[in-house]
Formats: sequence, C-alpha cells, structure tokens
Amino acid sequence: MKAFITGLLLSTALSGVSFAADFSPISKVDAVTVYLQGADIVRLAKVELPQGEHRVILKDLPANIDPQSIRVEGLPRVAGSLAVVSVDTRNQFTGEVANDQQRLTIERAIQALMDERNALDTVISDTGYQRQFLLSMAEKPFTPQSSTDTLKSIDFTQINGLLELVGSRLAALAKTSQTAQLRQRDIDVATQALNSKLAALAPGQQFQTEVVINVEASEAVAADLRVSYRVNEAGWSPYYDAKLDLGTASQQSVVEVIQRAEVIQSTGETWDDVALTLSTARPSGATAAPELAEQEVAVIIAQPVAPAPTAEPMLRESDEAELAADSKLKQLAGGLAKPEQFTEANNAINLQKQAVVEIAGFQANYKIETRVSVDNSGQSKKVRINSAKQNAKLEVVAVPRLDPAAYLTVKYAMKGSGPQLAGPVNLYLQGTYVGQGQMPMLNPGEETKLGFGVDDQVKITRNETRRVSGEEGLLTASNVEERVWDISVENLHDVAMEVTLLDRVPFASHSDIEITEIAGMTKPTIRDFEKRRGVHAWSETLEPKAKAGIKVGYQISWPKTMQVGLVD
Repeated sequence: MKAFITGLLLSTALSGVSFAADFSPISKVDAVTVYLQGADIVRLAKVELPQGEHRVILKDLPANIDPQSIRVEGLPRVAGSLAVVSVDTRNQFTGEVANDQQRLTIERAIQALMDERNALDTVISDTGYQRQFLLSMAEKPFTPQSSTDTLKSIDFTQINGLLELVGSRLAALAKTSQTAQLRQRDIDVATQALNSKLAALAPGQQFQTEVVINVEASEAVAADLRVSYRVNEAGWSPYYDAKLDLGTASQQSVVEVIQRAEVIQSTGETWDDVALTLSTARPSGATAAPELAEQEVAVIIAQPVAPAPTAEPMLRESDEAELAADSKLKQLAGGLAKPEQFTEANNAINLQKQAVVEIAGFQANYKIETRVSVDNSGQSKKVRINSAKQNAKLEVVAVPRLDPAAYLTVKYAMKGSGPQLAGPVNLYLQGTYVGQGQMPMLNPGEETKLGFGVDDQVKITRNETRRVSGEEGLLTASNVEERVWDISVENLHDVAMEVTLLDRVPFASHSDIEITEIAGMTKPTIRDFEKRRGVHAWSETLEPKAKAGIKVGYQISWPKTMQVGLVD
C-alpha cells in the first residue's frame, strides 16, 4: 500500500484526543543545508508503532528553531500506512544529559579523601597531645609536687635514660605529625581536581523544543519520521586556494582553483556524520525589489526673518523645555551643520553591512561528497567543495611611477556549472605560498585576473629625461611645463611574456588650461584604462631575454595670471 505522508505545522496546545501510547524515540541529525546565513536541519527518528493513534515525542530539538518551519513526514520502511495527523510544539527546560555513573564515582572518591583527611586530623591532634604529656612527665622528677616535698638527689644514669626515651619518642611523634600534614596537602590537591571534574559534569538547565507528532497507523508499522526545521545560528563563507604552475616554451601555464568553505554553527546541537549541502541562497533576505517612492520638485518659499528683539524677553517654562530639547538634538547630531550629511553617513554604514557577500541573482547548491561532523562550539569546520584546472595566460603588470617592481598576473576563464562567490584566496606559485588576494564574484566562463606577487625576472626602470618650466615665447602671457620619462623593461624569462605598463598624463577641466602630448612619445595601447581619465596602458609581448622601452611625456600651458597645481 502506498504510504500516506503528510507534513504539517500546527502552533497549538496539545490536544485532548485519547492516544493508544506515547513513544519517545532517539532522533539524529541526518542532513543539513547551510545557507550564507541560517540552515535547514533534517532529523530522522525510527519508530515501530502498533495499529491506532499514537504520540511520538521528540525532546532533543534546540530551542532556537523557527517553529513555523517545522515539517514532518512519515516514511514506512515496509508496506503499511502511516498518517501524520498534526504536530504540536512547545518550549521547556530540560536537564542536560550527564554521565551519572562517572559523577557517582567521582563523588565517592571525594568522600573517601575527605574521610582520610579527617582521620589525619585526629592523628595530628593525638600526636600533639602525646608530645605535651611526654614533656610534662619528663619534668616531674625534677620539680617538687608540693611545698612539703624535698628535692631528691639527681641520678645521672636515670637522667640519660630519660633523655634518650623522651628524645626518641618526641622524634617519632614529630615524624608522624609531619607525614600526616604532607598527606593532607596531597589530599587537598586531589580533591580540588576531582571537584573541577565534577563541576564540568554537573547537569544544568537547557531550554529546548519538544515536538509532539500525532500519528495514525492503519496497521502495525515500522517507519522513519523525517523532521525538518530551520535555525539561524549557522552559516558558511567561501575561500579559495589558487595554485599556479608556470609553463615552458612548449607547455601552457596552468592554474588550479580549489574552492573551500568555512562552516560555523552554534545551534545548540551537534551535527555528527551528516550529509552536508552548502547553498548560496539567502532565505532570510529580501525576496522582492523594494518599492521606489515618487519624488517631487517643489518651490521653496523663503520665510521672512524676524528682527532681533531689542531686549531679551522672559522665557516661559515651555520655551525653556523646547530650547533644552533643541540643544540635546544638536548634541546627538554631533554638531553636523547639514542634516543630509548625517543621513548619508547612516546610509554608508548600512551599505557596508549589506556588502558582506554579494549575490548576483542566482543560487547554487554544493553537496559535499562525504559526510562530515560540525560541533556547536562556534569553531569553523573547513570543507572542500570542488577544484578545477584551466589554462592560464601570464601577464606582467607594472606601475613604475609608483612601484618599480613587476607583478605577475594570471588571466583565466572560470570553469564549472555554478557561480563562484567572492572571497579570500591563498596564492601558491610553483608550490610556494606567496600571499593572499581576493577572488571576485564570477559566473561560469567569465574571465578574471589574479596577482601572484613580484616577478623578479622582469626588470623595469623609469627615468625623467626632460623637465622644462617657464614662460612660452616673448609675446605670450602664458606659462608652460614639459615633462618626459623613459621607461625600459627587460624580460629575463626563458619564455615570452606579455608586459603591461601603466602610467598617467594629467587632464584639465578648465578651458584655459591646455595639455598636449609631446611629439615622439609612444602611443598608448589603451587610453583611459578602465575608464580612468589620463591613465593609459602600454602592452607588448616580449620575447625571452628581450628589451623594450616607451616614452611618456606631456606639456601643460596656462595663463600667467592663473595659479595651477596637480591634484591627485
């Protein structure tokens, strides 16, 4: 008979229907789908139910689950029918499971140590009493017991015997007392350690969710109950390893990008040996575009300014309160002269909070191949998602105006069927770690660049060869400045390398300032590189051991009556 499966959620009190029996099976987290913020949990509980209506009670769910997300399915393991009639939930305090036998063993050990310590107190007290008694007995032969007693003559033989007896007895008593005190010190250390273990095992109160599943079985049935719910105290973030193997004259360079993830959860339950899926979806985020309100351009009517009073009038209590409130608002605003500045600052903060992870209107699910375990301590669990190798195009990029070093850059097109989120990337060149960069958001087939640090096999120099400042001509009233640089590059690799040099020429927005290119300068490959005004790029493929050079220069002229300067 086909199983009848129903998934319901009812936030109601426990019903008064009479049930045949209550069952409290042990449930286990079986599968988890982790989002960038939040997670969907799937628990499995195995039950064997007789015919009739029953209640299956699950008591070990965390308290921070979303009650509206609870769903239950009944999955018979053999032929039979099981209907999930309703699901009731409630939150309650429950004692944490502790190892009672271990606690009892520790408590007995502590009690035995305390009994031994009390016995040692008696030993120390008795030895002290014996010492006092022995000393008092030793004094009696030399001290008259009353005023009528006469002092006896002293027998030195008896004195020697008495001194030997008292000395040996006192030494034995002192050793017994010292041994007892040392043992008490050891007992105190051991007792403190056992108390610490006992405190760690002490049962506490934990706020948990109890789920009561009301089921109906048409006949005796063995089934699995599949309970799913959502929690917010979990998430994952991507990070990457990029490994570059340099090619040769006959072999293409290859870059391997390994996608990994850090999974963190503090839900109150341990995910032990679960099927883990990582999703780029954000179920807690917005699901529709925001509404855009209309905006009107209105005429602002200037209000007449009242003349200042010649004498300061008396303030009423309401005026004083209004002035005090106005002063407090100014303090809260931080002394900002323009309210719109305060609004822009808040907007900047909000934008920064929203830009942690970027989603470009798509989602993907990454199912981890092997089962994993993630504890609930908040420590990150690192898992590998996938890896892909692709041919890489090498390029050396340099900005000699700012840095004489040449930086090795790799161009490649992303492989894969799903998106690649932005995240940090650890960079390895020929197996050696060279630093950390930032991986951008990518779609399959989209091209990107990664920098792999300084390339010592490419040498770049930049020298200024002309600098002229002064007036232009005798009959003009303008100033002029000319500057020219020579930039040279040498490829020391055994393979050809594409080299891109970036430099800039200033621009002017004022019509009286004229900037012209000096004759004989090298034409840029790309002007206004990446839409930055005046920033140009010169690209060339250099053969092994080859050299090349470019000239960059400009002339600025402006009226003599105008004062100008360079602004970065």
